[in-house]
Amino acid sequence: MGDIVHFVPHANLSAAANLAEFIRMAREDLTAFEDEGAWDGDKWGQGRGGIVFSTKTEVTDSCRFTPMTEPFKQFAKAYVRYGWSHKPVKSVGTVLQGLRCVEAALLATSGRSDVGDLTGAAMDVCASKCREFYNAKQVQYAAGRQIEAIFDFLREKSLVPLLLPWKSPFRKPAILTEDVGAAGQKYRESKLPSSSAMLKVADYFAEADNADSRYFSSVLVLLMATPSRISEVLRLPVDCIHWEPDDAGQPQMYLRWQAAKGKGAMKKWVIPAMHEVVKEAVRRLTEVGQPARVAAKFALDHPGHFMHHSGCLRAQDGIDERPLTPEQFCAAIDIKYPLGNPRAGKRLWHEVFLDKKIKALVEQGRTSYKDLAGHVLREYGGPYWPYVDVDRTVLAWDALCLHRINEFHKDFSPKQFSWRIPTTGDVNRRLGIQTSSSPSHRGEMEGNGGNSFKLTTHQLRHWISTMAERAGMDDYTLAQWAGRARIADNMHYDHRAPLERLQGARELLAVPNRPMLERIRQREPVTYRQLGVDRLGTAKATLYGMCVHDFAMAPCQKQRECMTCKEHVCIKGDHGKLERIRLLEAQTKLLLERAQVAHQEGSFGADRWVDNHKWKLAHVQAMRMALEQDDLLAGAILRIPEGHDPSPVRRALMDLDLMERPPVEAVSGIDVATTRGLEKCQKS
Repeated sequence: MGDIVHFVPHANLSAAANLAEFIRMAREDLTAFEDEGAWDGDKWGQGRGGIVFSTKTEVTDSCRFTPMTEPFKQFAKAYVRYGWSHKPVKSVGTVLQGLRCVEAALLATSGRSDVGDLTGAAMDVCASKCREFYNAKQVQYAAGRQIEAIFDFLREKSLVPLLLPWKSPFRKPAILTEDVGAAGQKYRESKLPSSSAMLKVADYFAEADNADSRYFSSVLVLLMATPSRISEVLRLPVDCIHWEPDDAGQPQMYLRWQAAKGKGAMKKWVIPAMHEVVKEAVRRLTEVGQPARVAAKFALDHPGHFMHHSGCLRAQDGIDERPLTPEQFCAAIDIKYPLGNPRAGKRLWHEVFLDKKIKALVEQGRTSYKDLAGHVLREYGGPYWPYVDVDRTVLAWDALCLHRINEFHKDFSPKQFSWRIPTTGDVNRRLGIQTSSSPSHRGEMEGNGGNSFKLTTHQLRHWISTMAERAGMDDYTLAQWAGRARIADNMHYDHRAPLERLQGARELLAVPNRPMLERIRQREPVTYRQLGVDRLGTAKATLYGMCVHDFAMAPCQKQRECMTCKEHVCIKGDHGKLERIRLLEAQTKLLLERAQVAHQEGSFGADRWVDNHKWKLAHVQAMRMALEQDDLLAGAILRIPEGHDPSPVRRALMDLDLMERPPVEAVSGIDVATTRGLEKCQKS
């Protein structure tokens, strides 16, 4: 991580001078990415990927790119280094997307890429360029936020004169896992494999009869045992299985896990039903990868020496620096001799078919065993040698998923001196239908009716998470089990249909059919429907009864004046709340008496308080008398009449004579609305 240095613009300098000082400070005073690439380079290393300061105005692919134009490239490098120094992130891809849109807009409007030329028109062109470059709405939203952040930074640091505020026009895309329409249904189906497909994966493991099927089916078993990412499985160590007693003293299995995306080291618990299967999967992976682990360990213990194997034609004197003949070279690197009779009684180098890297080695005259040893380490050691992962947590000879080159190839024998970790694409090809080497083309993973189907490794994670949601696992436990740093990320893996989620909520709200008063005394939740309101949810308890207001629609508009609100109910027989109502009645009487005295003394506004207290006291007294009636059954629900508490809209319409005023019912008739709609709600 680079040193943190804050840039403070100088008020006595122009915007151009502040911009030049900002670039100088980022280039000379900050150290972020100093080891991954020099400032003048257009590619900086970052983790498994890199930062490429390429323009979007020219064709860019995996083989070639065109650097950003000057002087914008200098600002882009300074902005990336300064931002990462203050807030390190794993990827700055979205930041570069925003910068490319700004550069393209500047070139389109002013003909040059100088941020000092930014105008309101250029800022709007940035949005157009974002739509042109990126089709996915999620990418447009992320890039739009970065463009907005770039403009805010330029304005706050006084790097551009007179820059107007700008708001990204891209809205955050809807979360399709929660969408109730056809798009949401299609998305959930694409992410969630069928149960028959998952059973085929299990059959694939049970029927594995060669190194290929044993290896990749074991990787899939580890993905099915816990909600995991394929990148996490591929960097498991050999000794990943551990045991720990639970609260009952029973040994429980967990995998020593390194979770991605910020979660870090953790224990990944395995359910008892999967214990034996996981042990068998780890055993198979250990067996298949053992030769590769031997080769990796040899490369570390014997630097500069080639690992001789059974196919080598090694000279008896054992001199590793001597140039090899074509026959010896081919035998060492496990390739076949050329067909046909050799010319002049011996093999010639141009007759041997070699790949580009080996051919370059031969053309340089470096064909000894020592030269091959250096080539092997460069080719298979990787950028993190002797580790296999960017976090440097697993040594190559301890990696569970290690295997040799051509280990699973049908036509070529494995290279006995090699080792490698498969990629996500390698595993997905065994589940997909893109290549002839996938199990679906070999008939090993066919669906109903013999039709092949496609799966991805991440679909297994979605499937297990959804099954856990259906089984009732709480969000915290599921996030811990899945290795998620944020509990909120569970929603992206929950592919239950909206009606299924609603049914789950209804089951949680299902309460035993006990009398109302007993539920209140036991402090158990009371549903809206039990109080005569046809709505899903539980009512809120108040000092005097229960509130049935829908707080999801609007906050309380009565300022907690519950006794004059039509959305407040009182329960006959709840003696504790009846005592509070009596206390409220006494307090209201006292306030009314004081307001009357103030009114008689001529205090301004006292008459309004007299009216208010009379209105409230009438309702409190009426409710108290109703609750004290002997002929009213215990558990009866009482509320004030509808006409005594009209809504603000109804009041306004009545004031404009657009709605007829209902006849004012006597307050003593408070029991008119006692059980209105209750029977209907309870039946539904």
